[in-house]
Amino acid sequence: MAKVSVQILTWNSIKYIGDCLASLAKQSFEDFSVMVVDNGSSDGTVEFVRVNYPTVSVLQNFKNLGYAKGNNQGIKLAKSIYVLVINPDVILESDYLKKMVNFADQHPEAGSFGGKILKLYTQAYDKNDQAGLRQSIKSDVIDSTGLEIYRSRKAVDRGEGQKDEGQYNSTQEVFGITGAAVMYRKSALEETAVNGQYFDNDFFAYKEDVDLAWRLRLYGFSSWYVPVAVCYHHRRLSADASAHGLKKITKHRKQVSKILRSISLKNHHLLIIKNDQWSNLFYNLPWFLGREIPMIGYSFLLEFFQWKTFFTFLKQLPSAIRKRRIIMSHRKVSTQEIRKWFK
Repeated sequence: MAKVSVQILTWNSIKYIGDCLASLAKQSFEDFSVMVVDNGSSDGTVEFVRVNYPTVSVLQNFKNLGYAKGNNQGIKLAKSIYVLVINPDVILESDYLKKMVNFADQHPEAGSFGGKILKLYTQAYDKNDQAGLRQSIKSDVIDSTGLEIYRSRKAVDRGEGQKDEGQYNSTQEVFGITGAAVMYRKSALEETAVNGQYFDNDFFAYKEDVDLAWRLRLYGFSSWYVPVAVCYHHRRLSADASAHGLKKITKHRKQVSKILRSISLKNHHLLIIKNDQWSNLFYNLPWFLGREIPMIGYSFLLEFFQWKTFFTFLKQLPSAIRKRRIIMSHRKVSTQEIRKWFK
């Protein structure tokens, strides 16, 4: 049995998966296995993996089950101490696993761990090349140094978009770790699973990592940022810190698909219903309403498709309330302990 199960969820990921698997093949730490869970790719992803990486296990779905359900399939099969969940568009430095496991072994109280994630860009080898062959360019721009959450309940990737100048070189506890590259202690996942689900299947994709991070916190597990473990990530959906004012916000939001905007809005409210403590929400009510009212107003007045999102939320609300009862009945930390994480 391998100490670490590395899990990669793919969906038409052929342009990324090769670099990802190549970086795993170069790891100095060798006690790990790799599983690719494919969500119905039609671009040859599965065939590429099977031909070029025959030792990699493949679980093939015949339709897109979403990030949450697809990853849950793989996690359930893992028999390891740790499960490293990474996106196919992530490249790990050769000592990433070694440094991550060394740290995790020394912190048995922790449920999740994440390294310093820097942005990865692509550039054509030749602008005149009709085949469109591209190379990955590692940058010094931060993608994530852990998740942080504000009193408004907005969750963000800490440091995203900043140039890495060593400002996040300290090992420290964080609210949680982004799902792009996160190592979980398997026993913590089993303890915090709700109805057999680690990630919430109702989320489908987006913010399911925040939901799980919050639940781990409620159950008493810490999350650690380990900056000596470095990886790189192509992030197609990024925060825009310069988006202020209606015109800028509208321009930024139009760059994001309607599906993602819909899922984001729904899941934002589902994770609050499931995980927030009412005394904490009341304590932070001015900040919460200061963001919530404009966000809801903008969505329903200027994005009419969000009315369908509202009815989807209502449909999933009873399930979220049932899950909340389970989560709160297993809560091990005080409201004050959770409150300190709201910035």
